[in-house]
Amino acid sequence: MGINQYFNNYGNSAKPEQRVIEDLIVESIKIMGFEAYYLPNDNDSARDLIYGEDPVKKFGSAFPLEMYLSSDPTDYIGQRDVFSKFGLEIKDDVNVMVSRRSFQERVPQNTFTRPREGDLVYVPFLNGVGELFEIKFTEHNKDFNMLGKKYPYFYELVLEKFKYSQEFIATGIDEIDSVVTNNAYTLSLNLGSGTGLYAIKETVFQSPDGTSANATVVAIVQSFKPASNTLTVTNIAGEFIDTEVIIGETSNAQYTLSTFDPLDPATFSDKYDNKAISNSADAIIDFSETNPFGTI
Repeated sequence: MGINQYFNNYGNSAKPEQRVIEDLIVESIKIMGFEAYYLPNDNDSARDLIYGEDPVKKFGSAFPLEMYLSSDPTDYIGQRDVFSKFGLEIKDDVNVMVSRRSFQERVPQNTFTRPREGDLVYVPFLNGVGELFEIKFTEHNKDFNMLGKKYPYFYELVLEKFKYSQEFIATGIDEIDSVVTNNAYTLSLNLGSGTGLYAIKETVFQSPDGTSANATVVAIVQSFKPASNTLTVTNIAGEFIDTEVIIGETSNAQYTLSTFDPLDPATFSDKYDNKAISNSADAIIDFSETNPFGTI
């Protein structure tokens, strides 16, 4: 039995209705939703598809995007708090909706056309402070191709609280970038003589020929105190060498590195003191042996 040709709700004849539904979804999210930031991973192309190695993620931009909380508005969902052999794991999830049209308008579409798993979402006002969430899954069939539309009207994102593990985050928005300042592995470098002032968030490096192309170590400046000649850096790649010059890529500041202790200080929010652990180990392990950790 054929359908009524005068009331065909699918195909090209339904485009006006599809546009109305999309307009209503976009407007509803703008009215009932909240402002957030979408942080795409800028280093995804470096992934090793043969061995499955995941490089350090880099988040260098943040795009404002309105979202709607589609899960339970009174509490988190997911596995919640789990005690395992690794200790306490907090797996708080939330589900949010984002309009496909808004995503295309706010986020550049040259490399990807939808929210990707592994990217981050920053919610500024949650619990009085901002929090970062990681996209665990992007559901694009929630609207079930309503009125025969080829592409979804919206995406539903499954978000899990983000666990910082030395990712590179430099979006230019202080409240987002503070995640690195508060949680990253940090070194305090004692400097000797030199000239200039290091700029906050700039890249510094040591190099045998003074060029960044041949740098042996690079890092990101978190603070510089000229009075005490102390430079605090994070996101360190390589190993600093005493008596070598540290060069600021943007400021061109140049100071000689005097001393530093890789175990002191710890990160700002880390409750474990690496130096105390090392001192305790020295009292137990005999490092005069050839192999202090084995029997051979």
